[in-house]
Amino acid sequence: METTDYANIPTQELLSPSLSNNTSNSGGFSHTMKAIHQKLVVLLMSPLLLSFGVLGYSQTEIKSWCAQTPHPKPCEYFLGHKLKGTRIKGKSDFRMIALQLALNRAENAHSATYSYGHKCRDEKEKAAWTDCLELYKYTISRLNYTAHPSHKCTEEDAQTWLSAALTNLETCRTGFVELGVTDHIIPLMSNNVSDLISNTLALNDVPYKPPSAAGGFPTWVKPGDRKLLQASSPASQANVVVAQDGSGNYKTISEAVSAASKRSSSGRYVIYIKAGTYKENVQVGSSLKNIMFVGDGIGKTIVTGSRSVGGGSTTFNSATVGKSRTHDYN
Repeated sequence: METTDYANIPTQELLSPSLSNNTSNSGGFSHTMKAIHQKLVVLLMSPLLLSFGVLGYSQTEIKSWCAQTPHPKPCEYFLGHKLKGTRIKGKSDFRMIALQLALNRAENAHSATYSYGHKCRDEKEKAAWTDCLELYKYTISRLNYTAHPSHKCTEEDAQTWLSAALTNLETCRTGFVELGVTDHIIPLMSNNVSDLISNTLALNDVPYKPPSAAGGFPTWVKPGDRKLLQASSPASQANVVVAQDGSGNYKTISEAVSAASKRSSSGRYVIYIKAGTYKENVQVGSSLKNIMFVGDGIGKTIVTGSRSVGGGSTTFNSATVGKSRTHDYN
């Protein structure tokens, strides 16, 4: 979805045409223009020289680091502008810098995308644009989680979060394609974020290892959750019950989810959904964690939504059960 938004501009193209193209026949005037030309070049080059003096890296060194990535050009461009004295001692340092570049660019892209809202020409463009805002927010969250030193993020975790961040941007692009509105907003959203995240993924370079399991469960499944999943009737452990006939705490799943968002604890919250067909699109808030749905079995507890691409929704926003938006972008 993204195209290059940087360019190598020759020095002469940065000069005023009235100075660089003047060919006066007057020797004195020519000498004066030459002096002005030289001073102007010095002025233009001074920030560049100062920049490299502060950063301590030559273009050759930057190219050498970026050659390790699948997208070296954006790496070279942003690395050359954003190092700010950071020292690269090894691959791990370079990986963290690449991650920070991706995060900074994603934050800029989110802000820029927000500003495009008034350019949406119809409801389809507005739907795809709104999805992209949410997906950029999720991407920033995943990148922040990976970069923040307070999080115990293993290389495997980083691979998962970075892959999710990259998938979010592809989902953003897909929304415009599905609704047939690629000609207007997508060109404005070109910002190299995908390339920078791909570079970080490549630098992370985690070899595949078969997941370990304890008692048939992945190691990340906590003992309390294992016990719950092994129970003969998980429904008996429910915090609330949803039943269409009114025999439970709520008649709709969405009502139960809304109530769960108001709870004070953050532990596992089990919602038991009795047999029946629930015609609703259930939206679980992105900040709502540890929610578990339990039904009466296949063909008994049925949840069905009615949103579709044909009806003007993106695939991302047509999920029967999915994460909900936490912001109103109207």
